[in-house]
Amino acid sequence: MPNERKSIPINAPQVPGRVVDGFKAAIADPKQKPNAFIRLTASGGVHGESYEFEFRIDAAGRIDTHLVDELKQRRYALPANAMKVAAPSRFVDIARALDIDALVKVQGPSVGFPPDTVVGRLEINDGEQSTSLIFLADDQQASRTRYSVPGPLRKAVDLLYREAATQLGTDDLKP
Repeated sequence: MPNERKSIPINAPQVPGRVVDGFKAAIADPKQKPNAFIRLTASGGVHGESYEFEFRIDAAGRIDTHLVDELKQRRYALPANAMKVAAPSRFVDIARALDIDALVKVQGPSVGFPPDTVVGRLEINDGEQSTSLIFLADDQQASRTRYSVPGPLRKAVDLLYREAATQLGTDDLKP
């Protein structure tokens, strides 16, 4: 018995159903789940050609977004230390447009990504728990590796890129 190895989890396992239920509660009443949020990030590339993007909206309607794209020489950001505040209904509209039930079923890639690729992450948080999906964010890099972003994830990513572009006053933020 003294030589038995015990496995002790370092984190509680994610329970997608619980995140789905909590996220749906945030959609139904954002005031009850003010810490719920949706975040899309993408970063990668080589020195001098890096890409860094983030868009975040929470249940209170606070929006923060920025882009630094060295390859295409683009920089967009909200004014320093300023979040845009939309109505909580904007969070609800975006959250409803995401197919949360389908997103939590999306399987991530079974292998890692090549070095220097732009990797994206969609995080959905119900105010207490979150679930994340990792994907190749650059469509050209994805096609070269024969990796395709699953339909529900592609729809969500495109929606969030469009929303970020609108908030930043431009038309395209994709790598």
